[in-house]
Amino acid sequence: MRFGDWEHEPAARQLRQDMQGGQPAHAYLLAGPATKCKQETVACLAQALLCLSPEAGEPCGHCASCDAWEHQAHPDYHSLEPDGNSLKIEQIRQWQPFFNYRPQLGRHQVFSLSAPELLTEPAANSLLKILEEPLPQTVFLLATEDEGALLPTLVSRCRVVLFRTRLEDRSQEGDDGAAEGLRQLLWSDSEAELLRQVRLLKLDRPTVGRLLRRLLSDVERLYRQARQQVLAGQGDTRASKDLMECLDIIMTGQQLLDDNVSIPLLLALTLRALQKRLRELPPEIRPASGV
Repeated sequence: MRFGDWEHEPAARQLRQDMQGGQPAHAYLLAGPATKCKQETVACLAQALLCLSPEAGEPCGHCASCDAWEHQAHPDYHSLEPDGNSLKIEQIRQWQPFFNYRPQLGRHQVFSLSAPELLTEPAANSLLKILEEPLPQTVFLLATEDEGALLPTLVSRCRVVLFRTRLEDRSQEGDDGAAEGLRQLLWSDSEAELLRQVRLLKLDRPTVGRLLRRLLSDVERLYRQARQQVLAGQGDTRASKDLMECLDIIMTGQQLLDDNVSIPLLLALTLRALQKRLRELPPEIRPASGV
């Protein structure tokens, strides 16, 4: 199984690029309908994370780790499914003993959770605590069909990857292109242009929801970079605090969206506040030309 089997799908390409870069996120939220593309791509991601000799981001298919994966007997792969109509805290606690160990065979330990939208409140809070302190050589894969039902704080701790049907891709292309323009303007120094585009564009609520989720993913990635620099003794904690405030701004925007606040007002409030915070990031954290 390879990412290349779904080369035409943006989600598969995005994940393969992550694997090629050699620095995967500590947690992925894999959102969208349970299509064959999603099922096979998520399985390929897990195998690639475990593979001892990945090639161009793809699992090699012939190392000891890949052999164990193919035989469904990999000691570093741990998965949970809902127990009835929910995922309970007792299930999350089943993972705790494995957090004390390094991978036995693969390059990472992979923890896969199906339908995280069914987490009970105690289970969701327990998982959130785990994701707040990334574990070395450990990656969490959360596969959901309803990311809107998840705690915003849980979503903010994950790199969000959206899977869509081909029909959805075609219908969303135009609106998502306009939203992408707003996303890039956040990194400019022109507040007036950002607000002008907010007034001109007539984005619908689903498109704005996707934009906010993309921004959460962007800022979460920058937050991880800032944390890594602090741990390496090459940065200070100010950037991390600023980025946490950025996450709070975006999540407030998501709440306004849920509360049916008008789109132009929501975007003006959220993007203006976010742009101001992003400008204050130190040069070593702020990308040269957007994210």
